[in-house]
Amino acid sequence: MEPIYIFTLTGAFAMAAALSARQVSHDVLQANQTTVPAPYLIAGNLAVIALIASLVYGGQHFAWWIPVSFLVISFPAIYYIFLRRMLNPKRATLVYTGLSLVGLVPMVQGWVA
Repeated sequence: MEPIYIFTLTGAFAMAAALSARQVSHDVLQANQTTVPAPYLIAGNLAVIALIASLVYGGQHFAWWIPVSFLVISFPAIYYIFLRRMLNPKRATLVYTGLSLVGLVPMVQGWVA
């Protein structure tokens, strides 16, 4: 698979999962609850790690401005235009984290090979 596809899909799903986890945390605080459920915190943290790994992978394969522009413009745009409308924040956090972790498999294979 081409590195640009791996980078784009993994990064977009990781950004979507991280933003969905932020929304879940915000909803919990608005409801005056004291703690965010642990699965959503864990999924959000794993998504951020996957996003960082995706950016490192993009930095190794492309010019420096491509990962930066994707981080600032493309990944949030993909989330707000497409992915946010597909699932509610709680389900999106878990599903998109799983998809971003699946995307890490070809990245790691590319690093090891």
